[in-house]
Amino acid sequence: MTRLCNMNTNPKVLLIDDEVDFTELLAANLEESGYEVRQINDPTKALAEVRRFQPDICIIDLVMPRMDGGDVVSALKDDSQLSKTPVLMLTALVEENPDDPGELQMKGGLPFVSKTSDLGVIINAIKIQLGHR
Repeated sequence: MTRLCNMNTNPKVLLIDDEVDFTELLAANLEESGYEVRQINDPTKALAEVRRFQPDICIIDLVMPRMDGGDVVSALKDDSQLSKTPVLMLTALVEENPDDPGELQMKGGLPFVSKTSDLGVIINAIKIQLGHR
């Protein structure tokens, strides 16, 4: 069950990415920016962690072994208790638009941000997905 994000509490972010070093670095940066963060590096365990942690948003890598990001999103959408959980795809497969580097890109109906984006761009994308700026 997804809880509504309350601006008086730290938004809860679940990072789902098989790259441990990347998730640890991003988690540390997001925590310093006021987010409560958990990370999971095995996408096959993602749904169980979403149920346990009840994040306000899931940030999901696209390319992972055993279960890619699209499969994780499909599983979330197929679960009636988790289907409304906002997602943000974070991947090295998209590049920032050089004309508007902070722009949130949409691919297949999902929001994407490049892994090479500045932290401010990622945080802005999170805020957009959570419905506040």
